[in-house]
Amino acid sequence: MFVRTAQTQVDALSGFLAGIRSYRYYTMQTNFLVAIWLTLAVIFNFNSDRLKKVEGALKGGITIYITITFLGYAIMLSSLYNPTTPYGIFTNLVIHYLVPIAFLIDWIFTLKNVKYKFPYLAFWIIYPILYIIWSVINGKFFGSYLYPFLDIDAIGLGYYFLALGVLVVVFLMLGSLLILVNRLAYRSAEIAQEPKIFAEKEQETSRVNPKLK
Repeated sequence: MFVRTAQTQVDALSGFLAGIRSYRYYTMQTNFLVAIWLTLAVIFNFNSDRLKKVEGALKGGITIYITITFLGYAIMLSSLYNPTTPYGIFTNLVIHYLVPIAFLIDWIFTLKNVKYKFPYLAFWIIYPILYIIWSVINGKFFGSYLYPFLDIDAIGLGYYFLALGVLVVVFLMLGSLLILVNRLAYRSAEIAQEPKIFAEKEQETSRVNPKLK
């Protein structure tokens, strides 16, 4: 009885630690960031002025991060990771495909809310740089490179910096594209609102000074 209970506790602890270790992966971290943003959106009821103040800087960055999760897995990693259990297949589908695509669709429907700024790029790139630095430290000191294209020991320093440069360029291109699309959509929304704003001003002027009718 005691041995069985102890074994159950060990198994539970092992499962908990395995769950914690899974958050070393970029995929899990970006999915967690999506969960944080959606939680904030619910708390502030989607249209709060507080949320809009940080929407561009935060949601824009998270959109890029989760898009890279989708593209990176679909293009480079899907052939390396093929789960066979029903649970593994389901979770793989959710975190690599469904969540990124759903969040990107949500971004498309809300991209007119705020106007993005190009300086956001400097803020958005902080997390990927920190993750890359941490992944190197983790690989060197703990012997576990989580992604093959970041494994310095396997690919060599030259190819590592080449891969790093490609990642940075792709990130900046995606970020710039995100900002351009947002600014075009935001400007089109402004243009669409101009007749309504003009009419409201005319009504206000007429109300204040009826002689101008």
